[in-house]
Amino acid sequence: MSAPDARTAGDALGSENRAGEGLFSAKRLGRELLRSPAGLLGLFLVLTVAGAAIFAPWVAPFGPTEGDFLSSRVPPAWHADGSTTHLLGTDQLGQDLFSRIVYGARVSLMVGVFGVGLSLLIGVTLGLLAGYFGGWTDTIVTAFTNLLLSIPYLVLVIVIATILGRSLTNVILLFGVTSSPVFIRVTRGEVMRLKRLQYVEAARGLGATAGRIIPRHLLPNLIGPLATLATFEMSAMIFYEAGLGFLGLSVPPEIPSWGNMLSLGRRFLTTHPWMAIFPGLAIAVTALGINLLGDWLRDAIDPRAKEG
Repeated sequence: MSAPDARTAGDALGSENRAGEGLFSAKRLGRELLRSPAGLLGLFLVLTVAGAAIFAPWVAPFGPTEGDFLSSRVPPAWHADGSTTHLLGTDQLGQDLFSRIVYGARVSLMVGVFGVGLSLLIGVTLGLLAGYFGGWTDTIVTAFTNLLLSIPYLVLVIVIATILGRSLTNVILLFGVTSSPVFIRVTRGEVMRLKRLQYVEAARGLGATAGRIIPRHLLPNLIGPLATLATFEMSAMIFYEAGLGFLGLSVPPEIPSWGNMLSLGRRFLTTHPWMAIFPGLAIAVTALGINLLGDWLRDAIDPRAKEG
């Protein structure tokens, strides 16, 4: 490569890297967040739920399985027959609903965070290999992706959950693997687009290997679409975990989770509705916060979203 060509390639490479740094600047994202009431509300809801889950032993007035049959089915505190000792009432075993909801947040957030983390690990790895190298690697990864996508998601999840049994680890592995095709497709498509851009061609022309191009020039440009997708997938996993718990296929019954609480509360929906309403509200509020944060993140990272 001649000296002028090398300088041109270097200029293109440097300008693209600077543009990427500006796009994901923490200060810029912070300013965007302060200008978004919906984003701030989403962040507040997510931090509130996460804080309650992390500091559950100090937030919850009772243990998650601490029950008193003499206090069975006590209404919420504002009800005529309620008690201030149990803010949201108790269930059929006399267990404090507020405490169980607080501890149940741990299960939902662990499934969402670690499930998405596993999906990202699988999806980004396979998507990068398929998109960058192509050939037989792309053929195998695409076939695996299409195979998983060809099976109805809920049917696949229920069948695998039934085979694996009830365990938090099994639920995380289940969602992590079955949700990975979405991340594989997004990563593969973006890599196939990015590797044809001028700055990647410039890096390749300067002698950079795949081991240098992928982490330095491709991965940073995948942060935007993958971060946005991860927030929505996390919200979906929380819903799906609650659905499995409702069907009795999530964590064991002795572990408090919102899905298990819904399953127990449905039996008393007409007589003691608070036993099902409050776990359902916890799921809805958490999902709302994550979705609001995801909407803001999509608009903040993708300038085209604002133009639309």
